[in-house]
Amino acid sequence: MRNSCAISFSDMDGPPGDPRYAIVIVPLPYSGLGFVTPEWMTKCKAAAALLIPLLLAACGHAPAKPLPPPVTLGYCGSNPQVRPDVVLVVCATDDITAENLVWSDWGAQSAHATGSATVDLCAYSDCASGDYISVPFDVTATSIVHCTKTRRAYSTLRYVFPEGSPFKSVPRTADSPAYFGGQNQPVPPRDQTVSLTC
Repeated sequence: MRNSCAISFSDMDGPPGDPRYAIVIVPLPYSGLGFVTPEWMTKCKAAAALLIPLLLAACGHAPAKPLPPPVTLGYCGSNPQVRPDVVLVVCATDDITAENLVWSDWGAQSAHATGSATVDLCAYSDCASGDYISVPFDVTATSIVHCTKTRRAYSTLRYVFPEGSPFKSVPRTADSPAYFGGQNQPVPPRDQTVSLTC
């Protein structure tokens, strides 16, 4: 009967170098040391050298868990984006537009960004034309919700003018220009939290 060999793993979870967890080469059929010849041992060692890496790879890699869907941010009906660098803060207008946003901790329950805001001062007072200024601006996105199976999104956004409101010279409630229909609009506060769309 031809000699063959088998490779036995006693316990792959043991510490390296512990003889109790060794890889053992066993002759088949085993009926004494008479079958074990130098030629047989050479063939067995060669087979083990080829098979052991494959077996270790198969045993050592559990199926990877699927990654959670990415966290996005959408506002005023905009397409949800990951780490948007521009956010329209006042819907349907360019009264306050956050720009050059640099995010930290994106994907955590709270993500913070610093940047600047382009503000139209004439949006809340009677100007002949827009009067735009750029001021420092901070935003914080919080409260992640599952929009779909493949997308998550922040559901609240807090914005802050760290140097104070750029509308200090505008009355708290000012007459809107004619292209707003003549309706009164409250001036945006220095610090406000708004809800976001999914």
